[in-house]
Amino acid sequence: MDFAKKIIHTTEEIFNTMIFMEISSGQVLTEGQEVLDCHVSSMIGLSGDFNSMLSIHCPGNIGRAITSEMLGMDVEEIDEDVKDTLGEIANMVAGGLKESFAAEDINLELSIPTTVSGKSYTVSSPTKSNRVIIPFKLEQGRFFVEIKYSLR
Repeated sequence: MDFAKKIIHTTEEIFNTMIFMEISSGQVLTEGQEVLDCHVSSMIGLSGDFNSMLSIHCPGNIGRAITSEMLGMDVEEIDEDVKDTLGEIANMVAGGLKESFAAEDINLELSIPTTVSGKSYTVSSPTKSNRVIIPFKLEQGRFFVEIKYSLR
């Protein structure tokens, strides 16, 4: 299962066709503890033929820029619009993964997205899970799409 390739394809498609922001993916990170300097994270669980958690992590200015572009309005702070927008993007990326895996007869169900924000928080998962992080670059900076998964 090539999680990175599926995430890159799905994320680029969403940003190009629905948000109209040009993005490019960076080097895929799979090992070690990466410290992500981010202030907003949206997460959504996928379960079924495997269990996983997909997350979108971004600094506040990136979350505001994405929200501004998607909603067509200026966003000055991390508010409910930013949280809802990033939750919806996590939902769209997870839905794209679900569709991609369904083509391979791998069945998944999605949970509802959850968004957290703040200046200091840690997102962790069981030590036996696998992790893939893909940095994406926008004109305004970087954000990350991460998946933590356990195969059955």
